[in-house]
Amino acid sequence: MTPSITQLQLTRELTFDYAGARDIDTVIGNISGIAVEGGFAWTVSDEGRTFERLAATDGGFALVEQYDLDDFFPGLPEGHEADLESVDVLDGRLWLCGSHCRVRQEPEEPGTLDPNFKRRPSRHLLGSIELGGSGKPKKGTGRALPYTGDGSLRRRLRDDTFLSSFLNLPSKENGLDIEGVTLLPKRLLLGLRGPVIDSHAIVVSLPRKAALLPDDKPHLHMLDLGGLGVRDLARRDDHVLVLAGPVTAADGPFRIHRWQPSGAGRIETADVLYEWTSSHEHPEGLCPFALDGRPGMLVAYDTPDGRRRSGTKVTVDWFA
Repeated sequence: MTPSITQLQLTRELTFDYAGARDIDTVIGNISGIAVEGGFAWTVSDEGRTFERLAATDGGFALVEQYDLDDFFPGLPEGHEADLESVDVLDGRLWLCGSHCRVRQEPEEPGTLDPNFKRRPSRHLLGSIELGGSGKPKKGTGRALPYTGDGSLRRRLRDDTFLSSFLNLPSKENGLDIEGVTLLPKRLLLGLRGPVIDSHAIVVSLPRKAALLPDDKPHLHMLDLGGLGVRDLARRDDHVLVLAGPVTAADGPFRIHRWQPSGAGRIETADVLYEWTSSHEHPEGLCPFALDGRPGMLVAYDTPDGRRRSGTKVTVDWFA
């Protein structure tokens, strides 16, 4: 990991202990989103169909409970992973978002490409769950957009002039791939890993109510992130933190940006705070987190190496 921007300083690592989780290797080896609120950390994985709540401990967080998506979102299409990519908490609700992407079918023979790709509605979750006073998600309070058909997110994006031609492409071939979600007071932002259009990243903005999105037309922000797509989003005060990376499975570069959203309808810019010129671990989750009274942020990795993993534990980085 070679930082070339020094506005942020990597200060220490925090340990996340998932002892007691089912399919623990899948969980800690594929963290794709992270949020911290009220003494709890929430993480999601782009494999499986669960999300996790962890409580603060000395030196990090430890698993309190693991939850099944199907217990909160009845009717979520079965049979495949949910491909959760991002998580956020605001106003007493936990928000979860799947990739909504298409994937190319695995080839039968090594060294070849299959011409077919798969549609998996199990990846089409965009919804929220009410949190109780103890921070525990309340069953029966899950609210989500329809997974397919009228009212679904993919249907809403289909009529957009810029996005329509990319909706049916596989995710790592510049097709639609949602990897970031964050909440503003009146808007919900969705960061797209792909498509990158004319080298510009896309953030979709939708008006929101307390629990769900009204049926209004989405607005697109076009960001100049140096040709990279969005890997995660997080709000901080009056601006948004953007974790950026390649559309493909390349090992970099990855960057953290600071962005002030604008409604001017022009290409927007974002300050670079930190850069990994190359990282085989692939930074995937980002959230603000103050430590010992110092403001900072946490970064979690999708493919942590052996140094970072030990038994039921995995470390994430804290930047001051």
